[in-house]
Amino acid sequence: MMISIAVAALLLCTGNVQAQSRVVQRQRTDSRDERLIQNEDPRRNPIRKETPAIRPVRPPKPVDVEVIRAFKRESFDSNRLRMADMIFSTGGLMTTAQIREITLIFDFDSNRIKFLKKAYLNCIDRANFYKVLPALEFSSSREKIIDYVMDCRRDELRNGDGYYRVSQSDLNDIIKALKGMTFDSTRKKMGRMIVYGTLFTSRQIADMAKTFEFESNRYDFLADAIDNCVDLQNYYLAVNTLKYSSDRNKLTRAVANESR
Repeated sequence: MMISIAVAALLLCTGNVQAQSRVVQRQRTDSRDERLIQNEDPRRNPIRKETPAIRPVRPPKPVDVEVIRAFKRESFDSNRLRMADMIFSTGGLMTTAQIREITLIFDFDSNRIKFLKKAYLNCIDRANFYKVLPALEFSSSREKIIDYVMDCRRDELRNGDGYYRVSQSDLNDIIKALKGMTFDSTRKKMGRMIVYGTLFTSRQIADMAKTFEFESNRYDFLADAIDNCVDLQNYYLAVNTLKYSSDRNKLTRAVANESR
């Protein structure tokens, strides 16, 4: 009996010692792992990365003025286009004024068109892109850029981009640009590009409509602008710029149908 009790006690002590040994071993392992983590060299373990600090959102900055001068120093359009590719592919942005200045440096309209298509997607103030059109020599070239911008703007609105708004000073620039177009057909396309994706008052639309020479083009412009008017209840101000009562009645019905 005494021998059995002694054996049981010995086994119990042995189990306690083994359990304590495992606890000590686990503690040593945990301590070693903790030291390894603390002393870990991030260069040896690229998977472990610190959470990047949150940076404040800053307004986009255009390229430096010296970049614009670099275009003037180039002798060939091909080099200028390569320079533009480098700037835009690295995230470079330009204002409409800078884009127009560079466009005038190119020798041929075909290359100006290529540059402008690249530049529009990297333009800070796209609502003012109509200001680059006078830098093109031919009306056909202007209409190609207008069509391109319209396609891009449709995609922008489809993706949820907001509408532009214009101030009175902006409107003065728009009217000046519309008057500067040689042909009324180009003026109509330009007007459609400006209005699309932009919000105007009835009075502003009326002021733009007065720049058109032909009644048919004026009517088409006014019909296009209905969707972008913020005060349709005052659209009679724009309707009254039409000369013929038949056109006024037709447009009045279009506005009434739009507001229903």
